[in-house]
Amino acid sequence: MEYSTDLLTHGVYVVTARQEGKTAGLAVAWATQVSSEELLICVGSKSATRPLIEQSASFGLSVLRADQLDMARTFGWHHSDEVNKFAGIAFHTRQSGAPLLNDCVAVFDCRVEKTVELEGGQKLFLARILDGEVFEPEAERLIYRAEDY
Repeated sequence: MEYSTDLLTHGVYVVTARQEGKTAGLAVAWATQVSSEELLICVGSKSATRPLIEQSASFGLSVLRADQLDMARTFGWHHSDEVNKFAGIAFHTRQSGAPLLNDCVAVFDCRVEKTVELEGGQKLFLARILDGEVFEPEAERLIYRAEDY
């Protein structure tokens, strides 16, 4: 019997990082809660954000609303080394210094606790939530659908 992991539901998030004045971000659908105080994300080897996460040992995670597909595409389609994804986008920082979007459902400021290298170049980052805030608790979340990308 054939199967497809596309049938699993994934939210869409923006992962951000900053190190030595350089800021980068990417859209991910592979983020999950591990406990009430920990998150897990997966970032590919070609991401410009990944080295900043590794160097700073931190990242921000912003939860997107259902009406933010264009923002998800901005952070998902373009490479941070080629495009300033933050142009015109308001953000703030918390304890780790990672950018956190102002216009979204919620944000989490995270410190990396463990990194796991996977075959194929993917890397898992297990992180402790340092801080966070909820802006729109009742908002519908953006759900990943392959046909949107």
